[in-house]
Amino acid sequence: MALRAALLAASLMCAVQPGTVALACGDGEAPTSCDDPSPNGFASWMLGRVSHALQADPAKALTEFTAGTNGFRTADTYVFCVGPDGVMSAHPNPILKGHDVRDLHDKTGNHFIQTMLDTAKPGQIAVIHYLFPKPGSTTEEPKTTYYTRAGDQMCAVGVYDTDASAPAAATPDGRVAQLRQKLDGVIPSQARADWIAFLEALNAQGDAKAAAIAQARHDVQAAAAALDSAGSRSAGAE
Repeated sequence: MALRAALLAASLMCAVQPGTVALACGDGEAPTSCDDPSPNGFASWMLGRVSHALQADPAKALTEFTAGTNGFRTADTYVFCVGPDGVMSAHPNPILKGHDVRDLHDKTGNHFIQTMLDTAKPGQIAVIHYLFPKPGSTTEEPKTTYYTRAGDQMCAVGVYDTDASAPAAATPDGRVAQLRQKLDGVIPSQARADWIAFLEALNAQGDAKAAAIAQARHDVQAAAAALDSAGSRSAGAE
């Protein structure tokens, strides 16, 4: 109970700490948007990265999960891990990191950490629902968390249900669209021409990036086809 109270009291403090996390997918190619809340989307993909990182270098991996570096953090989605002794080995909130969290529960009495420790299995992704505050908030919100066992760690990635109910708005493109709509209604008339010019320039920049990505994909596919063809001719000659 004391740990839960300390967590809620410290949540707002975490919001004003200097940002050290990478608010993007980082290295690697996510199969979907970084904020995609689907069970077979971002969360599952991230847990795969978590398992590989722990296999390669456990100490480094846990440090990256806590800091949110190397792509292990998006806006409200982060990785956390609990060791076999019930101690939180990775979490962005310093109130939780390094503490025994087996008794951590939400206001309904759901001891979600203990449940995850009891049921996590290697190679399988399980799902649990509970209440937990978003970073920078003290209000507990419905959260869906996907978890697995990687080595001696139980690791998880959670998605807040408010984001899942409006996944388009949770994506970077969705947030930009919302901001555009909001600003469009408050831009003063004397700045309207500049605002329209800015949007046109922004759209042109986006189109250029999309064209460059499409060309790069085409070039990669062409190179792959050429390599396959060369391999087939070589096999035939033998």
